[in-house]
Amino acid sequence: MSSIPEPAATAVADLLDECARLGPGQEVLIVAYRDGLRGGDNLVDEQAIAWIEAGVMERDASPTVLWADEHSTVHHWRFPPIVKAAMAASDVMINNTLDLSFEELIEFKRFTWDEKNLMVRNFATTASLLSTDWVLTPHRLVNEIRYRAATLIQPGATFRLTDANGTHLEGRVLPAYHPDHPWFTGYAVTREECGYYRPWPEWMHPPIYIQGTSGTFVFDRMLSWWSRYLDISPYFDEPIRLTIDDNRIVGIEGGDEAKALRRFLASMEERTGKRADNLDALHFGVHPNAGVTEEECPSILYRRLIEHAHTSNIHAHIGVPELTPHYPYWVHITGDIRTATFEIGETLMHDGGHLTVLDHPAVRAVAAEYPGRPGV
Repeated sequence: MSSIPEPAATAVADLLDECARLGPGQEVLIVAYRDGLRGGDNLVDEQAIAWIEAGVMERDASPTVLWADEHSTVHHWRFPPIVKAAMAASDVMINNTLDLSFEELIEFKRFTWDEKNLMVRNFATTASLLSTDWVLTPHRLVNEIRYRAATLIQPGATFRLTDANGTHLEGRVLPAYHPDHPWFTGYAVTREECGYYRPWPEWMHPPIYIQGTSGTFVFDRMLSWWSRYLDISPYFDEPIRLTIDDNRIVGIEGGDEAKALRRFLASMEERTGKRADNLDALHFGVHPNAGVTEEECPSILYRRLIEHAHTSNIHAHIGVPELTPHYPYWVHITGDIRTATFEIGETLMHDGGHLTVLDHPAVRAVAAEYPGRPGV
């Protein structure tokens, strides 16, 4: 580890000690997809993986690096059997791939839950990313932000979401429990309390399930995991405007991006035999420094993935069909907005894009414990 630049060494320590919480003697599987070395979607470089491997060894744990050759195909994504077998033999898996997504791949999600294998999803997969303010923000601080925000969510309360872009939604908050995500027994739960998935850097508050929601939702970007399958950029030339009536999408207006969304949702209904016209959840990023420059990360897919986690970023789940045995993926295309005002009951969650718990004394106290590190 002495050969690693100081910022990257600090980042790797945060990943392994604060997030993964590695202990001596543990078997640690480090997975990356080889296409990411050649300009594929699974961005990675050998230097970052080598630094993580060295950090694992320094903690007297045993690392195994698995470079998998996996070529993802739309609607036929896989949890590769070789990765599953290696994960079953490990205590901790550090996942450095875009396509091996806990959120979307139901088989992967259920395996992690059933086998109680800790999966740490590392988003900082290159040497350059391991020295950014996004990564150097203390994991403990971002977790504190996530938890404090969660304590403000009130099931049964009405909500109001507005934005100068024309967004205006109103509805009611449902309890956190969802049959497809049983680990969320409530909104105010830590990652350690709710299962075996820990993203690093931390990125999302638990989904806020909503009912009786009507109004308009206008957005000009989406999470890049799905934009590539709609064959559009994650940043739009023209915003999409959704008209919502009781959680159903009754209108989709806009330019080429709106046409692509209509086509994709129609294809989902044909593929699954289930309706794909709902808007049933909202949630938001919890990282105050989630953003990198083009110089730090040339990949537009990854820059949008990182920005998605920013505290100002609120997103809605669009057109999520019910799960079927023949389509084991949780399709949740997102619409993202960045300058919204979000109220739940009498509580102001976001004020013009500012997440109000960033000003909470407990959040400020944790930030003060890390002088010289990026904070709030």
